[in-house]
Amino acid sequence: MLKLFFILICLPYASHTFSQDKWLFVTEPFPPYFSEQLPQQGWLADIVVTALASQDIEASIEFTTWARALRLLEKNKRTALLGAYYSAEREKIFHYSRPLAKSFTGLFKRKSSKINYDGSLTSLQPYSISKGSNYIVSEDFSSEHNLAITATNDLISSLRVLQLGRVDLVAGTKEVGEYWLNNHPQLKTGQSIVYIPPHLASHYLYIIFSKSAVQSKQQLMQLENGFNTIVNNGEAAQVLLRHGFSEAKTEQYLQFLKR
Repeated sequence: MLKLFFILICLPYASHTFSQDKWLFVTEPFPPYFSEQLPQQGWLADIVVTALASQDIEASIEFTTWARALRLLEKNKRTALLGAYYSAEREKIFHYSRPLAKSFTGLFKRKSSKINYDGSLTSLQPYSISKGSNYIVSEDFSSEHNLAITATNDLISSLRVLQLGRVDLVAGTKEVGEYWLNNHPQLKTGQSIVYIPPHLASHYLYIIFSKSAVQSKQQLMQLENGFNTIVNNGEAAQVLLRHGFSEAKTEQYLQFLKR
């Protein structure tokens, strides 16, 4: 009788322990938004992990190249991908979350070089341009076939190729490129690189799920419920303040996340 009583008492706790879902995200390092080198893997990663924890879901993030991250998600070998830009082609095979952040894409050049860029793609035709494989820069940029574009594994590699003088320009995300130029040991010691206006495009960052995965719609709903929960209970604000956001910037982001 005592043994049966012990089992009945412990059963609810055991059920709760083993009922917690585990999600594995995949993405490319994308500082200052998320990266394995940042505290709690970055403020945006912390927001996502906290949102899922509120739904009793344990989330972890695998960092790899962008091209590999997309392949893993397409083959349903990961739960979701963190930090995707929108494209009509991607929407055919992926479910998109609400927008989580905003960034800008544009061009980087060697500070010492003269580039005659007036904001039009035709003005870029004389130049060689590097970008990361499978990166979205802008819709017009992707469809412009008169540009001399080569691909590397990632933005760091493209910026290094630019420093070595092998290309004239790099196309990529402004915030991420500037972070790497200021913090990556190899890039800090090379030729000075600068971002040149105007932007090619602005983008929102999303979490995407493969439409071919059986539970993808349910998982998207769980994620969205998590965002609502941490906005309403104050946990999202705590995360942002922990990452150095001002109170004004925190409130601004919370209003953005509520959309």
